[in-house]
Amino acid sequence: MIRRSPILLFLVVIFSTVVFSNERLFTYTYQSSVLAKGQREIEIWNTFHWQREDFYRRFRHRIEYEVGLGGNLQTAFYLTLTSTTGLEGKGAAAFLASELEVGFASEWKYQISDPVADAFGSALYAEIGLATNEFELEGKLILDKQTGNVLHAFNAVIEPEWKTIVQNGNTATEFELKWEFDYGLSYAVNENWKLGFELRNHNEYTKTGGWAFSALFGGPVVAYSTQGFWITGTILPQLYAFHTEPGNKSKHRELKAHEQLETRVIFSYEL
Repeated sequence: MIRRSPILLFLVVIFSTVVFSNERLFTYTYQSSVLAKGQREIEIWNTFHWQREDFYRRFRHRIEYEVGLGGNLQTAFYLTLTSTTGLEGKGAAAFLASELEVGFASEWKYQISDPVADAFGSALYAEIGLATNEFELEGKLILDKQTGNVLHAFNAVIEPEWKTIVQNGNTATEFELKWEFDYGLSYAVNENWKLGFELRNHNEYTKTGGWAFSALFGGPVVAYSTQGFWITGTILPQLYAFHTEPGNKSKHRELKAHEQLETRVIFSYEL
């Protein structure tokens, strides 16, 4: 059993509530902290995906309402809007095709231990998502540790997904299993500014094709916070592919199912 000093716990509560609220220091890697009971936030996500083997652009927007339920538990509900434009066809018959997708999700997060008061922070995360052509579940194990001005965070993620596709002129359901490992390191330059980097290893298994890919992304992250507001941005180029799909043209990157570059900005207001 982890033992906590009452004085340390008091300082942790005051410090996290008054100075940092529930700010995110990364945009892909989650931290173990949760909102206090009755605390509410609105988060706005904007993610841009740039370039695969051919022309490809994708914008993902998300608006999320978070609320603390007490007992180390918080929940959130969010709407997503995704716009994608890519090159279809070959040669003279090639053309740009666009699609728009709307989704809804509910997420739950339970904090087990604190990254400052305990040996390390930990939390469990679950999410159910619905879109116009897919249903997905997501689970995360979240670990983090705050030591002085430095925060380390690690996530292990598993995400089964059922997607509607067209096969031989008919609709069919395709099962995909995605899993990833995320790591983030952040250094507090001062009370407001934090600098760091993130690493993301994303993998996928399909029932028909087996292990499809394993791609590694990594890049810098910058976070700014003030009372009641924070904003965080990450730039993640694809660094290397450990495994690629058949027919992938690039030797060292997965560019059939992943992009050359992802960027994400999240900002939040406390209500």
